[in-house]
Amino acid sequence: MNKVMIIFFIIVFIDGLLKHQHLFELYIDGVKDAFTLIQPLFTTLMAFLLFVQLLRYSGTIEILGSFFEPFLRFIGIPIDIFILGLLRPVSANASLSFLYSIYEVFGVDHPLSLLSTLIQSGSDTTLYVVTLYFSSLQMKNTRYALWIGLFMDALSVILAIMIYLKMFV
Repeated sequence: MNKVMIIFFIIVFIDGLLKHQHLFELYIDGVKDAFTLIQPLFTTLMAFLLFVQLLRYSGTIEILGSFFEPFLRFIGIPIDIFILGLLRPVSANASLSFLYSIYEVFGVDHPLSLLSTLIQSGSDTTLYVVTLYFSSLQMKNTRYALWIGLFMDALSVILAIMIYLKMFV
């Protein structure tokens, strides 16, 4: 992939030279445009990243996991799957790192790893998407977008668990 990027930059550079364009000035204009795009999104993204870190390190997910642990043990689902389902709508990186830890514990071909993969690929980072899209449009009223997104994430986790229970238990 790195070689493709280098080749792309060389082609763009040679094209700019052949067209007698001022490459550095065009680059500076592009950076200025990027700053005008980032400026309204920056505060929202920083607040969201702070929220994710607080949620991750405060122990809230572990408390919720311990609350639901008896039910999950009854249906035969490890607590790790539940935590993955909670993390996925909040943070893609946190849920992906948790998915890797599930792979390390159970192995890649284990049915619970397949269930984790279904949850990871079947749901989205709803809070991030709503934060980014609505703040980029400077919309304050999200109406039902957040609740419908969270409902669909929960539904995808439930359906993934149902598929797992039907196929492997």
